[in-house]
Amino acid sequence: MAVFDRPGDYTEQVLALVARIPPGRVMTYGDVAWAFGRPGARAVGMVMRYHGDAVPWWRVIRAGGHPPTCHEEAARLRYEEEGTPLVPASTPAGYRVDLKAAGWDPD
Repeated sequence: MAVFDRPGDYTEQVLALVARIPPGRVMTYGDVAWAFGRPGARAVGMVMRYHGDAVPWWRVIRAGGHPPTCHEEAARLRYEEEGTPLVPASTPAGYRVDLKAAGWDPD
């Protein structure tokens, strides 16, 4: 069954999918949205903002491999614990997730 075929409201679906992302792997907000067959990175961001503490929130990242805004330090600790591939970046965080190596597809 495809991810987007599951019953339940959007918030529940997003949280269930994020809970399935394995340690050391990530999905972008947009990838999570497209798993349900429609665009909506911002909608996923809102779900994560209000309910993300119930799931491994650090595994949902911004396009380009950038960690969640305002959570760069906490996310980095989690990435290092899980062995998530990181690369140096000239950003305030100083790193980004290597999407080619760490990206995860739920299907």
